[in-house]
Amino acid sequence: MKTYTENIRQWAKDRKIIPNSTLEAQNLKLAEEFGELADSFRRGNDEVIKDSIGDIFVVATILAGLIDKDIEELDNLQNEYYENKGNLKYSFMWLQSDIGDVAKAIVRNKKDKLVSSLGNIVNDLAAFCEWQGIDFKSCIESAWNEIKDRKGYLRSDGVFVKSEDFTDEEMAELERENQL
Repeated sequence: MKTYTENIRQWAKDRKIIPNSTLEAQNLKLAEEFGELADSFRRGNDEVIKDSIGDIFVVATILAGLIDKDIEELDNLQNEYYENKGNLKYSFMWLQSDIGDVAKAIVRNKKDKLVSSLGNIVNDLAAFCEWQGIDFKSCIESAWNEIKDRKGYLRSDGVFVKSEDFTDEEMAELERENQL
């Protein structure tokens, strides 16, 4: 897993997401990815569930990078985590709660709470995968394979926009400005 987190972090640096995005912009992306997970979980769409898990991990890795932390350093001890949080079937709700804690930590400028919440998110994802019989590492690998060649543009508000979301005219303009 370490290789994937290193690759994700380097990918974000190469695209200037780290250090030029904002915690607020990445929190918005985290909420978007959680929404996709919630929708796919409700619908029973296993492929989108796996994709969303990987995407949430990518965003958590980027958030950690924005505060100069390695997401793997934030991963709490699994045994302690399960003892404190209990039944795996609640892992989805714990994930929802910890994503909310990320937002609160950003708003309140509480870096220590942000660090612990990001670590909890990794554990929540792992617990959710265990409960659903999903290989967590394969979700991360799939997310990495999806983004590794992705290009885009970091807007002034810290939001990364994928190149495939641009019109041909917008792409040509960005290429002329050497922003891709």
